[in-house]
Amino acid sequence: MEIPVSRGKRFCIPLTRHTLAVLSQEGVRVRSFTLTTDGLSICIARDAPRLQCDSTVGVDRNLRNLTVGNGEETRHYDLSKTVRIAKTTVRILASLRRDDARIRTGIASKYGQRRTDRTGHLLHIATKTTVRVAIQRREAIVLEDIQGIRCLYRKGNGQNRKYRGRMNSWNFCEAQRQIEYKARWVGLPIIGLSRHQTRGSSVTCPRCGERLQSDKRLQRKLWCGKCRVVMDRDRVAAVNLAWRGRVRFARSRPPIMMEAQGGAAEAVKGNPTPTVILGVDALKLTHRPNI
Repeated sequence: MEIPVSRGKRFCIPLTRHTLAVLSQEGVRVRSFTLTTDGLSICIARDAPRLQCDSTVGVDRNLRNLTVGNGEETRHYDLSKTVRIAKTTVRILASLRRDDARIRTGIASKYGQRRTDRTGHLLHIATKTTVRVAIQRREAIVLEDIQGIRCLYRKGNGQNRKYRGRMNSWNFCEAQRQIEYKARWVGLPIIGLSRHQTRGSSVTCPRCGERLQSDKRLQRKLWCGKCRVVMDRDRVAAVNLAWRGRVRFARSRPPIMMEAQGGAAEAVKGNPTPTVILGVDALKLTHRPNI
């Protein structure tokens, strides 16, 4: 990359092979770049063609795993290593005895950035596989809105300090961010469900609709008194999210088809707001995680 600095002089910055491969893709436009003392951030855009999907797949985000699936198949991505990374970082920072605010701040920033990078890489592997499989199977991704869940883990709610710290270090927003921008980059539809639409998704039987029963001996498994089966709690949530998202996705498809045939004025009237995002604003190409 060449940046003009004066008349007849240019400052050359070598780019990685991955960055060059992304910039050389068809339809990619460079919108802006930011040059700092230790990195180069490039903001790009792309008009991705919209993929036609036949079904949906639910994504249930948990502290120690990412469960993706529907009624046909369910996959678990182990994220327990992120919990160990957070625990190790807290232990290292708590062991500091130096009574110097500047040194403590510098060390905390260093280990905090290290924790963010390692956690982001683990989430990147899981989300990349999720989007790739969804593209191959033509499945729209369904996500639930769980913002505000940290209000459940505050002081005075009956949990101990370690449990609250472990739950408040949960990177559910980062997992959603990675899934969304990777899906937008390839034109894969994303369906967002509100809290009202996902109420009881992890305790409702996907077969009969009855409320599932819990047992301490079963840990994260639930059993249905009507179907007489034992099911994993995370799998139940993913299947229910896929089903509820499919109902909403099916309702949004007729207006799109009628609009293509010229009947947009009559078809769109009275229908809910479309949830499919067609484009992408930007993509992170450098090693800096805050771009």
